[in-house]
Amino acid sequence: MFTVLFGLLALSCLPPSVLGAPEDRDARMYRVDITLPPKEGRDEKADILEIKTTVAGLSDIKVLFSFKEIGNSMVILVLRVDKACSWPQLTSFLARKGYEVKVTPVYYCSDFARELGLNMTRDFYDTSLADDEDLLLGNQIFPVKGLTTAEYDEKLRQMFVRDISILNAGQRAACFRTLASLPVELMHFAPVGQQAMEAIAETLHAPDTFDMEILRIQRLDHYTGGCK
Repeated sequence: MFTVLFGLLALSCLPPSVLGAPEDRDARMYRVDITLPPKEGRDEKADILEIKTTVAGLSDIKVLFSFKEIGNSMVILVLRVDKACSWPQLTSFLARKGYEVKVTPVYYCSDFARELGLNMTRDFYDTSLADDEDLLLGNQIFPVKGLTTAEYDEKLRQMFVRDISILNAGQRAACFRTLASLPVELMHFAPVGQQAMEAIAETLHAPDTFDMEILRIQRLDHYTGGCK
């Protein structure tokens, strides 16, 4: 945990030339996984609600998405950091609470699709999912498995072609790519429903395409910690 936090504190001191221009916000988007380890006397509901309140009040850090994994004590955030030196607001809080933290730089799947030569606007994927309480997170990893660069890129293009078809049919989803070289890893946040499950089944039946992990999540906006 402390390795991650020290890394973030170091990141907060980097000059703009390293982090990108002020308008280059894609270079400052992160997925933050916060796990609450078991601890005697811990009030999990109170802790998660405190995280929810804390991230909502951060200055110069925009919370794009905030979720809780259903059935596990993990909060998943997607943040846009408008000013790098705003990180200590979050890192000092997380260090003080003793949570386990993983931070992954990300950027929009639509930008990645354009890099592959597809015509996809940034707003093609959903940017809110505001009204959906039942959601899933699909983590997709595309193994290289001896493919040439051209073959690998084509494999990714075909995945996005399927995505375009599914979203044009009415399915909604947000999508981000991790900022790493290989293997390519994508994460989709999508509403759960019959249409969504059919789309997932169609995707999973694609031959030898990618490894996928699916988590059930709920928005922190809807999390109260109360009994239902």
